Amino acid sequence: MVSTLREGKKLVMSGLYPATITPFTPDGALDMSALERHIAATFAAAGVCGVVINSGLGEILQLSSEEKIRAIELALRHRAPGQVVIAGVEGHDADLVIRDALDAKRAGAEALLVFPPFDRRAYRRLAAHPASVRQFFSRLDREVDLPMVVFQYPPNSHCAYSVESLKAIADLPNVVAIKVATAGDFPAYAAVWDALKDDLSILVGVDSPPLLDMLRHGAHGALIGISAIVPEKWAELLALVEHDDAAADALFDRVCRPLMSSVFENQQPKRLTSEAAAVKEALCQLGEIPCPAARAPAFPVDDDVRAEIRDALDSAGLLRRTAA
Repeated sequence: MVSTLREGKKLVMSGLYPATITPFTPDGALDMSALERHIAATFAAAGVCGVVINSGLGEILQLSSEEKIRAIELALRHRAPGQVVIAGVEGHDADLVIRDALDAKRAGAEALLVFPPFDRRAYRRLAAHPASVRQFFSRLDREVDLPMVVFQYPPNSHCAYSVESLKAIADLPNVVAIKVATAGDFPAYAAVWDALKDDLSILVGVDSPPLLDMLRHGAHGALIGISAIVPEKWAELLALVEHDDAAADALFDRVCRPLMSSVFENQQPKRLTSEAAAVKEALCQLGEIPCPAARAPAFPVDDDVRAEIRDALDSAGLLRRTAA
């Protein structure tokens, strides 16, 4: 018997959903073999419930339509039964977003991560206008008919959906979850969880220390880019939060904090380095991809950042993975 709106959705999400990177060769071409290895390793990590392809971390803005489709097709080869392939779609024109979403559906994507269509200066205030938000997502619901994860930005982006706007789309059949990416803003996260936890799957979407408190306040899972690095550790964290506070604290301090600080700067960036480039640098040092190149205009890591990431991987005990 279905007791909540969430439980009656087409897709009920829980657990860990890493966002993958897109490896390039030194000259900027898509490295298909490295991409396939990265996607396969992410799906194979213990505790991974699905993978997000073509996310912000995957440099969606720098990818061609063909490259995005190829990444989805690769993902489908490596997911295990029960795992979900989620494709990012973005844009401020509903017709173009629908076109890209239909392309992703035809390629085999089973769900969409929908970036805010109002992330333009003239439109940002519309994220707090329930009727505008409802209009956009109703079209995707009707014309694409694929489960959707709504990407909630932090309040300081000036493009965050109001709770009222999120409530206005919660009953749409294909709106199944929210990636609540509020950075370090715990009250903003708690407001979404408290209002919508029975209606939609609420996935923590932060790559900074407040992640742990958010998980403990309440979450159905996490959709985070930082988990592209050793995803099994982040899945373990989610499991430990449920039943072992001391072990969760120990894992968080030993592994999670150093990675979030060195790679994501705790989501309070002061340097110019692209987050995608920093994640790739970490994966390169772990021997999981051959090249950390990111596409322009992303700014690559420099020697100082490279050393900082190496120190973090070392202090987390992760560099032993490549020793032999």
